[in-house]
Amino acid sequence: MPKAERIGPSVRRPDVRPAHRPVRGPDADREYLFGVRSVSEAIAAGEPLLRLTVGRRRAADKEIAALLQTAAARGIRVDIEDDAAFRRYGDAHHQHIVALAPSFAYTDWGAVRAAVRADENALVVALDHIEDPQNVGAILRNAECAGATAAVLPDRRSALVTAGVRRAAAGAASHLPVARVPNIIRAFTDLKEDGCWVVGMATAPQAMPYTAVDYTGRCVLVVGAEAKGLSHLALERCDILARIPMKGKIASLNASSAAAIVLFEAVRQRAAKALVTTSTSGQSPVNP
Repeated sequence: MPKAERIGPSVRRPDVRPAHRPVRGPDADREYLFGVRSVSEAIAAGEPLLRLTVGRRRAADKEIAALLQTAAARGIRVDIEDDAAFRRYGDAHHQHIVALAPSFAYTDWGAVRAAVRADENALVVALDHIEDPQNVGAILRNAECAGATAAVLPDRRSALVTAGVRRAAAGAASHLPVARVPNIIRAFTDLKEDGCWVVGMATAPQAMPYTAVDYTGRCVLVVGAEAKGLSHLALERCDILARIPMKGKIASLNASSAAAIVLFEAVRQRAAKALVTTSTSGQSPVNP
């Protein structure tokens, strides 16, 4: 196999002590990011990538070439390898571009709470023991696109933010603060103390149609696992339960699809409220 080419300086890997270790072997305290979207978003967000490996043909693309120059300018080691070298990543959907990064850096829970207290329209998405990485990644993507303040997940019986989750999030995990907490139910209590209403997505008889729930102001949206839904304790601690009416023969949507529907109802309500507030204050709601 031809020797890999290198662009830019070689950097010494920092001593990273992550909370979880998704990669085994010499890079056990680091993880791989696969695919153009995940890697480009990580670079755009300024993540401290340790190495970038790109296929020779992929590197010839103008868009990728510009990305590599940005990476090299930031001191990220860039290796160009033959496409056959990517077989070592097995069935990962790498698109011939792979980054080695420190394990995902979670946001401190205290920092999330401070951000919520500082924003009267804070929106937090809480994941109640969702174990499917694809769903977790898709929910993070939906939350980031909806402008959520942060996401929070428990550190047990839940998928963590690994490379697979980051790929499913399509770069959203590079921009959305994500906190891990030892007790998700306690997190609800903390956020209530910070001024939030907690809205749980459920199919329970007492749940209101999701369009009838007010998501303006400080709000926490709780999403439960597929099949199981919200845990018993989560159901008890929610202030309001919201349901999405089903018209077909299937009983429910998957967790990420349901979260997207309710998140963008929150976006709609907040935009409508802002429009009314602007109109009543005497300002034109339309940009000149």
